[in-house]
Amino acid sequence: MQTEYAVGEGILVDARPPDTYQVGTIPGSINIPYTRINRRAGANDMEIFDAMEKFGVKEQDDSGWDFSEAAELILWCNGNWCGLSPAAIRGLLAEGYPSEKIRYFRGGMEDWVQYGMPVIKGD
Repeated sequence: MQTEYAVGEGILVDARPPDTYQVGTIPGSINIPYTRINRRAGANDMEIFDAMEKFGVKEQDDSGWDFSEAAELILWCNGNWCGLSPAAIRGLLAEGYPSEKIRYFRGGMEDWVQYGMPVIKGD
């Protein structure tokens, strides 16, 4: 069973597609594919809204997003050769997500497995 995340704590974000996430993920990660965070990768308003809500971000009337309670995020994907989490990060930054609240686990699943860390099936 996966660990639940809580807004206000760091959130580990698996930015890979759902089918890859379901095969195996880092325990405690939630799956929010880069295509649901980055408008240039196809994300629509509802997908962006859903992701931001999970991250503790509130929508303001006409002035964009309120990031005052935004969670710290740690995004990762397949490995340092993979561009999925960097694409997700670019999407978040384009929405105004504070850069100081975004972390990038560059080694991703490749390093995680190489170091013998546990992997679970995504839900």
